[in-house]
Amino acid sequence: MQEPLVYVIPKWTELCVDDFKEKSSRLSEVIEEGESKVYNFETFVSETYHRLYDRQPNRLEDSAIKPENKIWIAIHQQMSELEVFQQFSNRLNGDEFLSGIGATALCIAIVEMLPEPTEPLEDPEVIRNQLRGIFEALQGQTPNAGLMQKIQQLKQKGLEARLASEAYADSISNAAIETALLIGIAKAEAEMQAIAESLSAYSGSSNYSNETQLKIADKIHLAQRLQASPKLQAIAELAGKKIAIAAKMQRSKVKEGRTEIIGVTTGNDLTRLLPCELVKLTEPALFPIFAKGYIERSLLQRELISREPLARGPIIICLDSSGSMQGQAEIWSKAIALALLSIAVSQKRHCRILHFTDIVERIDDFAGEIPDTNRVIDCIEKFYNGGSTSFTAALTGALVSIQQHEQTKKADVVLITDGLDNPSSRFMEQWQIDRKKYEFSCYGILITSGNLGNYESTINKLCDRYVEIDDLTDDSEVSDCLYSI
Repeated sequence: MQEPLVYVIPKWTELCVDDFKEKSSRLSEVIEEGESKVYNFETFVSETYHRLYDRQPNRLEDSAIKPENKIWIAIHQQMSELEVFQQFSNRLNGDEFLSGIGATALCIAIVEMLPEPTEPLEDPEVIRNQLRGIFEALQGQTPNAGLMQKIQQLKQKGLEARLASEAYADSISNAAIETALLIGIAKAEAEMQAIAESLSAYSGSSNYSNETQLKIADKIHLAQRLQASPKLQAIAELAGKKIAIAAKMQRSKVKEGRTEIIGVTTGNDLTRLLPCELVKLTEPALFPIFAKGYIERSLLQRELISREPLARGPIIICLDSSGSMQGQAEIWSKAIALALLSIAVSQKRHCRILHFTDIVERIDDFAGEIPDTNRVIDCIEKFYNGGSTSFTAALTGALVSIQQHEQTKKADVVLITDGLDNPSSRFMEQWQIDRKKYEFSCYGILITSGNLGNYESTINKLCDRYVEIDDLTDDSEVSDCLYSI
């Protein structure tokens, strides 16, 4: 058990922080760097976690705090005096994962702020333990001259170690500590927001709460994986915006298509009344007639019926993984794919994401439910840098998925590419036959500089609708095309 510096850590919290340390290589690196500057840095990390995780931290009495812990006293005091820290910790209370992320960011900032000591600092408590060992071994006997000299040397060494620790603490201003804490909190806030958005984007949902079911180890692993990949972060950031737009368009579509007018009936539902009944509210002389009809439920109103949507076929996303897609085009196309995956999840539809070059490189199938986040990241992270593009290979792979779900109609195939291909006339003819047979729609997204030549007509024949996009930052037409499926 760790010897407390300023705060006593409850047993459960100690287990939580030890678990986080064990699984977070990033925090382990921070601790190693901190210990190279000041002893007991690992204990300080645990106490910082305690202050974020527990609603009522347990501070030692002043008399119980050792004088050599002056640096930790100063840092903890600045935490207590910062209102922004109190607000920050209140948001993290009780969350093992976020408390670990917050403690890591804060301690990184503290490590960077701490100066390198001119001489390595020694822990006076280690020297005290040596002295205790000597006196326990003596069992009350008087030490000889040689041992007495050693005892005096250890006492002097302990005093010098304590004074060196206090001098080190005095060399650091409260302003420097406050600045480090503010930097750490700001970085933690940004990091937690990015992690939440990333986990949400890769979970096929716009709601991070779905990820709360993950074990702490899985969350740490995912967070470290995302933090280590700028590409995954960029895709997640863009996907978050696309998913929000897609969700809004889906809500709008459901609201408009939820019911159908099938006739006129009588009742008193104000939202369904015909104009001839509502006009009675504008004439005082007609109001009694309106009131009588309202009480008797005899006002004329629209008769509506709910139309439950039939189960629909899969959404198949064909992602061009040729070398020319590398960079912003890859990031953009995969953000679109994640938005479409979120639609599939919300509609409880099967989703296939297919990477293709001149062949089908990889296929990932997701059932119509919240997918495993690691599987989604595995799928999205892959890029094959192929040399050519084959629409035939991609669409054949899409058709296989449609045939596997033949019992459901209205599948949607989305082909995202910047490449040019001219499938054979035989394939084109068979593709048209299959589109009619299986009743699916095909959408093409063509990332282009505008020089398409005769391939434009090829895309037109393959797809029910296609969109050419020159500027990836202006893709409203793509949203209109895809997010209402």
